[in-house]
Amino acid sequence: MTKKQKIILWIGVGIAGVLLLTILLVGLIVPGIMRLYCKLEYRDWIDAYSRENDLDPYLVSAVIFCESKFDPSAVSGAGARGLMQVMPATGEEIAEILKEEFAPDRLFDPETSIRYGTKYLRMQLDRFDNNEAIVLAAYNAGPHRAEQWLNDYGLDSQGHIAYIPFGETDRYVDKVLSMREVYRLLYWDAFPAE
Repeated sequence: MTKKQKIILWIGVGIAGVLLLTILLVGLIVPGIMRLYCKLEYRDWIDAYSRENDLDPYLVSAVIFCESKFDPSAVSGAGARGLMQVMPATGEEIAEILKEEFAPDRLFDPETSIRYGTKYLRMQLDRFDNNEAIVLAAYNAGPHRAEQWLNDYGLDSQGHIAYIPFGETDRYVDKVLSMREVYRLLYWDAFPAE
């Protein structure tokens, strides 16, 4: 091997080493940065109540992220409260089903919010034949609206409501489904398999 070939080889090895190091650093740093933005709190309750209601905990995590960004004191303009942004009337309905006393301020309690929110998601999944896209539209805009849109516009080729006239709800459905995959990638080991 000539001196020139050795230099070219060493340059190639050096470039490959830098690329490998860059890939490793990006692989370690980017998920860490993403986890700062896409935090996952209340993991035990998400896991427990997702199991209790036969839900994907990554979907529940995505709903919480999109609804409140994991802020238990969040309140929407419409009056929804807590992590999963449950409306007081819905909370009262769920408390009645669970045979519990209800006070609207209980929706700020993280465990109560997750328990009620997951119960409500389960109720909507049962109502809409386990179609998550329809359920998310119902969660955001109300089940009666989702049912009306389903009747008026039917389903598209992906199983989503073909037309959602509320831009916020349309974006919400897509965002939650996308964020579920982000949570699944970032926290692949967060929820033990059964």
